[in-house]
Amino acid sequence: MSILHRIGHKALWPVAAALVGVAGLPAPSLAASPIIIGATSSDTGPLSADATENLMGMKLGIKEANDAGGWLGRKLELKVYDDESKAGTAVRLYTRLITEDKANLLVGPYSSGISKAVTPLFNKYKYAVIEPEASDPSIFDSNNHWAIQGLANSLGYLAQLLPLAKEHGAKTVAVTGLQSAFTLACYNARLDQAKKLGMKVVYKATYSMASADFNGIALAAKNAKPDVVITCTYYPDSVGIVKALHAQGFTPKFLGSTIGPVSASFTKDVGPLANRIFSNTSWWPTYKTPGNKEFIANYKAAFNAQPTYHSAAGYSAIYVLGKAVAATKSLDQTKLRDWLLSHSVPTVQGPSKVNKNGRELGLLMEMVQMQDQKLKLITPPESAEAKPEIPYTGK
Repeated sequence: MSILHRIGHKALWPVAAALVGVAGLPAPSLAASPIIIGATSSDTGPLSADATENLMGMKLGIKEANDAGGWLGRKLELKVYDDESKAGTAVRLYTRLITEDKANLLVGPYSSGISKAVTPLFNKYKYAVIEPEASDPSIFDSNNHWAIQGLANSLGYLAQLLPLAKEHGAKTVAVTGLQSAFTLACYNARLDQAKKLGMKVVYKATYSMASADFNGIALAAKNAKPDVVITCTYYPDSVGIVKALHAQGFTPKFLGSTIGPVSASFTKDVGPLANRIFSNTSWWPTYKTPGNKEFIANYKAAFNAQPTYHSAAGYSAIYVLGKAVAATKSLDQTKLRDWLLSHSVPTVQGPSKVNKNGRELGLLMEMVQMQDQKLKLITPPESAEAKPEIPYTGK
């Protein structure tokens, strides 16, 4: 199934033209063909909740660009297909976008697993592509010359939790991870970190989404009696493990979960069990980053919702791409790639800068905690909204 999202020029949302970085370019000609930006998104399947937020951010970025006059005097049109949360489907659809639809520009899909599958296509066809949801740093290795990471890398997810737990007397750790590119990178990073901190890993497990036994995982974790439980998850398994821990009557002193808790629907799905769970974010409403206040206001006006870091990542991908187009005055893929690899761009997430293989160096993951059904920023200290509440109570 394909879905064509076309952003028209008549919408009336207020926009700050300075945000798109294209001041001074000629006004779009009515006769000029639109610039086609191609992408896939997981509209359906297990990744849909967070992928939708990422797509909304992209839509807003394109809407703002069009309201400010487009790029190179041309309007932008977003052509996006549903990859159904499947890597194979995404490969087929990006091939279609490149070879049949002749998209002028591309933006990467949601999730590291799908990004890992499609990145070879971008290298094969030599498309400079910002991948706003590819956190796994291994994607951007010496074999990559065209994809640009647009998100803090997965080695930093929940990196602040174990040092905090150790400061409060925690000695033992359990780590679980979904068998997917991002989650396994997070899983291995936290295991290595526990070892370096001298904390004992008393239980570890990976699982596939199709055959996950969350109750079995929760029971095994309970029997191991860890002080800290870290779950490297996407949304569905984050919810599943939290519920399973409760069903087994186990409340570790510290509970951390990636991805899930930052979504608005998380507290609806798990209720008070969300209270005092730690999670992570690469963007926050209180960040004093360029254009952040306008981004939040425009997002709320457009979607009647609070943006998340997934929204900010999608929005930033369009913003950075627009900066590259404006700077090079071109849609030439080589010129865009060379500019993106050599420039730091201030975004609502923070300063985005990559190395020669496109790996993100500037953006960071920080820690949040659910406190009284509301997420609070815990790190970094200079921006923290609240002190961590300990222990996790499960109520």
